[in-house]
Amino acid sequence: MFKTLTKITRYSLVVSCAIYITGCSTAPTTSQLIDKQLNNTAAHSSPFHNEVLKMALMEMDNNNYGKAIDLLGPLADFGILVAQLNLASAYELHLPGNQRAAAKWYFRAAKQGSSHAQNKLGLIYAYGHGAPKDSEKAIKWFEKAIKQNSANAMFNLGQLYQQQLSENNDYTKSIRWYMKAADTGHPMATHHLAKFYAEGNGVDVNTSLALELYHTAAELGVPNSHYEIGKHYNIGAGVRKNSITAAKWFQKGATLGSADAQVALGNLYWHGKGIEKDLIQATRWYKRAADQGHNDGKLKLIAAYKENGTLPQDHAHTDLLSQRASKKSNKRMRGIQW
Repeated sequence: MFKTLTKITRYSLVVSCAIYITGCSTAPTTSQLIDKQLNNTAAHSSPFHNEVLKMALMEMDNNNYGKAIDLLGPLADFGILVAQLNLASAYELHLPGNQRAAAKWYFRAAKQGSSHAQNKLGLIYAYGHGAPKDSEKAIKWFEKAIKQNSANAMFNLGQLYQQQLSENNDYTKSIRWYMKAADTGHPMATHHLAKFYAEGNGVDVNTSLALELYHTAAELGVPNSHYEIGKHYNIGAGVRKNSITAAKWFQKGATLGSADAQVALGNLYWHGKGIEKDLIQATRWYKRAADQGHNDGKLKLIAAYKENGTLPQDHAHTDLLSQRASKKSNKRMRGIQW
């Protein structure tokens, strides 16, 4: 029986290779990431399998997910863990995505003990992507990954508990898992903890500790942590008010992609606070935030174009944004929330 299955698998791989060779030109140089995955593969069934896996990983590296799926399918059926993980990822990333197929292969990889797959299954059940939403199953898979010290699973479990908060606002479980993840250096867990201390959610307000945690998260690359530090300097919360320093932090966060920071930086440019007044720069930052779907960014962008007497030629939703702005014109704009 095993020989028959091996022959079938080899035949499938040969067909996959033929499809690959027919549709490709010069193969790209193998990246360090691909080499790392290959070196970490425990189930090297044969040099032939390794070559097919290498080709598939190169296709993944080049975002050719359809070809990667063709190559990875037989290897995943053969039980090679790296192939199963990458096949699941390819199904997620391929357009159109196939969440159910991704869930199937994450389940197969999770049964082999992959903490990454176990964490992904937790997310699948937590949000109902590829399988029916089921919080109990989500917690089960997160806990399995946590037993293998997965910081991502710790963070995701904390986030799940935060989303399940009842009317008594018991943050205990969320804080516990955010703390455990933050202790491992998890960037977003550190950021979430900082917000808890800044806003007094489940803990006493501690602005100094919040700023310390925001600085740590900022060093770990969280764009919105830069924004939060800038906000503290802009309003003088826990530090001496300093618009110049606030502008520097907003600039860092905006450059990293924080829409909140982009709007805040636009506001400083617009009013000339902490930075030289520049309506063109302000409008540019509002547009970058609006392009990310930021509501305040959209409203500010429309207001900026109206102030300048022109409308954007390159913004696809100008009419829609104008309608939204007119509907909300009689309302006080809310503060920026993360």
